[in-house]
Amino acid sequence: MNNKRIAEIIFRTIYVTLGFIGIIGSLGYFNKSFSSSFYVMYTNLSNYLCICIILYLLIKCIRGKEEEAKSLSILRFTSVIMILVTFFVYNILLAGEKTASEYFFSISNLIMHVVLPLMFTADWIIFSKHNVAKVYYPLLSTVLPLIYVVFILIRAAILGPSYSGTLYPYFFLNVAKLGYSGVMLWILILVAVFVVLGYILFLADRYKDIKGKIKKAN
Repeated sequence: MNNKRIAEIIFRTIYVTLGFIGIIGSLGYFNKSFSSSFYVMYTNLSNYLCICIILYLLIKCIRGKEEEAKSLSILRFTSVIMILVTFFVYNILLAGEKTASEYFFSISNLIMHVVLPLMFTADWIIFSKHNVAKVYYPLLSTVLPLIYVVFILIRAAILGPSYSGTLYPYFFLNVAKLGYSGVMLWILILVAVFVVLGYILFLADRYKDIKGKIKKAN
């Protein structure tokens, strides 16, 4: 077993352990009350996806299988974009709604919004095979988030304004306050963020290939 594989196993074991803590926290364990709205939070869903990916990669690594299917390569790349958006949107747009003590001392907040997103990104940077991303990968990163938005809006329309639980998990999806035009504007902004961030990662992934082509051209 080489050093790289050992490092992967250790890093991913730590990630999965923290992921498990984050999952039980997202269900309301640390607040001693079950959170029935856990499944409508994009933060939770994007982290659940990333945890499943790392768990799968950990099992593969332990078994000594290094091959990565194209479908997994696409999923990892798009998931990095999705989880980084989770990181940036929360820490830039949403964290201001919480007090400093809530932000820094809430186990779930730190794990799900900071630690896991950064660790998942680091895993992709350090351990993933690079120079494989295709030009359309960043566009694919918008598919699951858009499905999520449609789900939230349909769910809100079905449950109606009389629903006592969490109808709109984020202010930028609140049709009651922003109207559909306001929500659509926010969706367009966030889609643009996904695509721009995606192409930044695409360029980073293809850096060696692009650098080589520039040298040949010169």
